Amino acid sequence: MAFVRLLAIVCATFAGVQLASAQGPPPPIFPPPSASPPPPAVPVTAPPPVVPTIGSTQPAATGAQVKLDRAAAEQQCDAHEPSCNWLATLGGLERQSMRRAITARGYQLEPEPWGKVVGQIRVYNEDVFAEKTRLLRFFNNFHVTSKESVVRAEVILRPGEVWDQNKIEETARRLRDPIFTSVIAVVPVKSAEAGKVDILVVTRDIWSLRLNTAYTFQQGTLTDLQTSLSENNFLGRRVLIAASFSLDQGAVAAGPLFIDKNFLGRHLNLTARVSTILNREALFGSDIGLPGAPRDPNTPSGGTFDREGSSSSISINRPLWNLATKWGVGVSFSHRFAVDRSFYKTNLRPVWCPIGGECVKQIDSRNPTTPSAFNPTMTPIDEQLPWAYAMRRWGATVSAVRQFGTAYKQQVSFGYGIDSIHPRLLDSFPGTVEQREPFARAVLPRSEVTSVPFVSYGMYTPRYKTRRNVQTYDLAEDLRIGPSVDASIGFGLKFLGSDYEFQRGALSGSWTFPWCRDGSVTLSAGLSTRHQDGEFIDNAASVSTRVVSPVYKQLRLVAESTFGTRWNDTTNALLKIGSDTGLRGFAINEFSGQRLSGTQIEVRSLPVALWVFRLGGVVFYDVGGAADKIGELGLHHDVGLGLRSLIPQTSRELFRFDLAFPLDGDGAGHPKFIAGFRSEF
Repeated sequence: MAFVRLLAIVCATFAGVQLASAQGPPPPIFPPPSASPPPPAVPVTAPPPVVPTIGSTQPAATGAQVKLDRAAAEQQCDAHEPSCNWLATLGGLERQSMRRAITARGYQLEPEPWGKVVGQIRVYNEDVFAEKTRLLRFFNNFHVTSKESVVRAEVILRPGEVWDQNKIEETARRLRDPIFTSVIAVVPVKSAEAGKVDILVVTRDIWSLRLNTAYTFQQGTLTDLQTSLSENNFLGRRVLIAASFSLDQGAVAAGPLFIDKNFLGRHLNLTARVSTILNREALFGSDIGLPGAPRDPNTPSGGTFDREGSSSSISINRPLWNLATKWGVGVSFSHRFAVDRSFYKTNLRPVWCPIGGECVKQIDSRNPTTPSAFNPTMTPIDEQLPWAYAMRRWGATVSAVRQFGTAYKQQVSFGYGIDSIHPRLLDSFPGTVEQREPFARAVLPRSEVTSVPFVSYGMYTPRYKTRRNVQTYDLAEDLRIGPSVDASIGFGLKFLGSDYEFQRGALSGSWTFPWCRDGSVTLSAGLSTRHQDGEFIDNAASVSTRVVSPVYKQLRLVAESTFGTRWNDTTNALLKIGSDTGLRGFAINEFSGQRLSGTQIEVRSLPVALWVFRLGGVVFYDVGGAADKIGELGLHHDVGLGLRSLIPQTSRELFRFDLAFPLDGDGAGHPKFIAGFRSEF
């Protein structure tokens, strides 16, 4: 196909440029489809590349030569060559941990495990801070390392089975859990029994007794915060127990959290959380009222525990534990009785409700007010109402899934779900009697109980690639290659308690193409609808493209483009873009409507190792907008630069600081910054 040929040409260009500097053999353009590709035309012996250590300031990856060394080693091992060097196939942090494990235990790598029976599963759990630094090692006293038996139970390939590299790689993917583990490496080592091979699993926990924190700071305001005082690895059993605290622009939620992904030792996944919800404005004294409106004198100025409601969620399921698992089942329940809010910039989103007319929720801050959109600064403040209402929502689901297939994994699920959604105006609704009904029609979602039996189908190819330095630094990241499809249909039935008879359907698909050794292109699309009373309502569709280029020198390009649309919508939902939702140089949710377009492009550097830190930078360009009609959708632009950092021993999530400069609008040229965790996209 033309698209794949184009990728091949670009890949060959990248490979040729890097060859000139590395003076080594080129990597193959695409991985061959078979599990055991033929050996390269000219066998290459790949010595372990130089790995930066703690205290080094050289790049965590040393350029094209390191990549080609690793690629050559992977080819040798894939081709079952006697010269296979498993150590050379690992990333920098994994290689450091493996070397320490081999030295400490006296193991020897087995270069030819194929066809041999597995003897024992050996586990080496490193300290969180394994480096020879007294200050860092002190913190190991506050961490209980994962028990070897707990890690051993997660290994898919068992003693007595013949060595299977696919199961070894699947084991690494299972153990690479961001809650518990930073480093995972699984390799064959020589067995004391003739004709057998042992499995060595080396893990490095994330520091468990901790104050977990993730936040976003934008427009001079802490817009969201998730923090918890937790023990992420209770008694070394990979169980999380926490007192959690989360904050958004309007509310604060606090309560206990429990996660056990191997409940009762049966590969059951149990998650439970209960929270009480408080009004943020009353607790901290922040003013989130309408822009330009005086502060409500009845609102506490801080220090008041104004309880708005509660939320909870509990689920227990037996997932499809590995690719060979045939059945999975699950049951879940959740509720949230609280206040729902929508925000515009750092304040509650205004809704224009002229007396005697219908309310208008579309904002256009750059033009005068019209019947279809209003400018908050040109509209009387007494005709503007805050987007906030009380909501009582709860739901329960029970389901089962059957998995089958080898080259194409297929999953058929069936189950039953019941949901109750009941919004109402706040007791403190600030509008007049005449404004109540128009506001409810414009803002509140449909009040209903849905009782829905459903069936769904999913298909994907179980092909994976391991790459680094895309969403995090230095640590292995798993990418699934090939097509995937998901389709579902549900039936709302009155005789089962549903308020309406309807049919609900969804269809989505994606295809990820590998690009050279560490790049990819993903195309995806989705569609959902509801058929009720002879018409299709609540329709939504989206298409997106994500491109991750191969590394060139010390840089890679990452880009993502999305277009979304809603039509005949009865839920009063909006698509929004602005600040951390896509346009970093603009205000929070500055643009909204039933159509949305957004593209983000970043040039990202590879990380530099500086003591325990991994540091990198980005430059970026964003373009996007939202409106009710495509013809009204204006595009807005910004450029900027950012800093990324990571301490691998404490988290897999990057800290980011972005400085953005909008290129249009009233704020053109005035910088805005966002700080928080996780990559922007």
